[in-house]
Amino acid sequence: MKQHEKWLYQENTASQGLMLLYLLGNSAFIIGYVNRMNVDYELGIFVLLNIFLSLVSFLVAVRQKAYAIRWGYAGIALGVYQFLRLAWIPEEITNPSRILLVALLIVTGIFALAGSTICIKRSLERQKFIVENQIGLATFQR
Repeated sequence: MKQHEKWLYQENTASQGLMLLYLLGNSAFIIGYVNRMNVDYELGIFVLLNIFLSLVSFLVAVRQKAYAIRWGYAGIALGVYQFLRLAWIPEEITNPSRILLVALLIVTGIFALAGSTICIKRSLERQKFIVENQIGLATFQR
């Protein structure tokens, strides 16, 4: 059985695994960052934003497992957002904490981009295989 034929039935666990690693690393970043923040309204906004971000990233991971190409693009947006967050780390946070937080953002951004790129690539190849071989949707129903 060729790889494309396997993708008709196998789940995209590579993309899901990388997105779950993103979620794990992002959670570590949140814990490290919150421990160094001042207690004010910005902390509340940060926590609410990251709860939402964690829920979305889990949804992205689950949908990428099913080769959903739109969620691949959403994962790329999450990866780009991680790199944009590098500008928001305050100067008050000093070494070695700052280095750890920056490293977590970079690594999690790479995980999200890699997982999403894999999802998009495999989804396009899978769609092409389905169209070329005229495979009906009834084949995928359980």
